[in-house]
Amino acid sequence: MSTVTATSQPAIASPLRRLITGHPLVAYFVIAFAGTWLTSLPVILARNGFGLLPFTFPFIGIFGINMLATFTGPTLAAFIVTATTSGKAGVRQFLRRYVQWRVGAHWYLIVFLGYPIVSLLALSILLGATPLTAIIQKWSLLFTLYLPLILTYNLIDAVGEEPGWRGFALPRLQQQYGALRGSLVLGVFHSLWHLPGFFVIGWLGPFTLSDYGVFVLTAMAGTIFWTWIFNNTKGSILIAILLHSASNANNTLIGKLLPVPSPVVFQEGTLLIYGAYVLCALLVIAFTKGRLSYKPERLAQPAAAALMVESTERL
Repeated sequence: MSTVTATSQPAIASPLRRLITGHPLVAYFVIAFAGTWLTSLPVILARNGFGLLPFTFPFIGIFGINMLATFTGPTLAAFIVTATTSGKAGVRQFLRRYVQWRVGAHWYLIVFLGYPIVSLLALSILLGATPLTAIIQKWSLLFTLYLPLILTYNLIDAVGEEPGWRGFALPRLQQQYGALRGSLVLGVFHSLWHLPGFFVIGWLGPFTLSDYGVFVLTAMAGTIFWTWIFNNTKGSILIAILLHSASNANNTLIGKLLPVPSPVVFQEGTLLIYGAYVLCALLVIAFTKGRLSYKPERLAQPAAAALMVESTERL
């Protein structure tokens, strides 16, 4: 009986391993979507969402499941596919990028201050000098609100997402499609991954086609900008996490700096900020001639990097 068990296990596992190894990107996206959407299913089916379950989730419940879903989706998918395709050496190399912090001080300035600067400049078109006056008068919010949010509340979501999107998927998409097309593909998939949240009140809902369309457009623009930073910081997962967290924390900061006088101003201001994000993406494309600073020789491909690590350790 033990002989039969020993020989049957590889027969079961081998086809799945070959499938993942032969199609790592497809495997990643399937696991990332399935892991997140299945974890989020109770919220999606509750009264907050489609109303098929007879209870309503409070905000803290939605937040908790949302945070958990990022880890059971993108992060879990990244580790499963990395372990399957590159083994322990690949996982170790992947983990090292979590603490890859030597990237140059100017990149930290861009990561932490880029979103507030772009947002305030965009709002100045609508509100004149008011946004700049607000940041001068309330500069302490950068340290008492914005920075703490980056390093706590918003960090959880970013730690769950970025190892998958930027850490795993982006290097492979760039290798296969190039930096620009790869970023656009990633932006579309990242937007689609968020789709269930738009059907949940208190998460990203209520769903409207126009709101989701704007979300997809800004996500694609943001992905281009993030790819440029990712490539210039040598594929640092740490920087990707901080950038993601800063982008979310910026929304709270702007809300505290500039209380909205009316829904119309809020809508116009939001569209201006989103337009500024798109403009930043276009400028990056123009100045880098569409390459987004992608240099394969500087950003080692995952499988190759893992093999190099494994060979070095054997010497």
